[in-house]
Amino acid sequence: MDLTTTETDYLLDLLTTKLFELLSRVTRWQTHSLSQAQYDQQVEETLQPNLTILQGLLEKLSADQPDAPQVIALQQGLDKLQTATTYQLTTTQLAQANAHRFNRHHR
Repeated sequence: MDLTTTETDYLLDLLTTKLFELLSRVTRWQTHSLSQAQYDQQVEETLQPNLTILQGLLEKLSADQPDAPQVIALQQGLDKLQTATTYQLTTTQLAQANAHRFNRHHR
């Protein structure tokens, strides 16, 4: 991919913004009242497709500068998101999710 330095910087900024947006979503999914099935569905519908696209773009960008700090940081963020695809909610989180759903249902 032949990009100018300005274009590369802009694309890296966009990827960084998207990465932080996804990390924020994952944190929300892990800390709010989702069941494991709901979490897994969010991962399948939202996280996995974005991970695939982000990883492909990062591979193309890193072909020119694999050791660039921004590329390394983005790869670390993608690794964290990849770990989140197999995240298992704890029994405490599931109990809290059930209590939240129960309380919302019986108000």
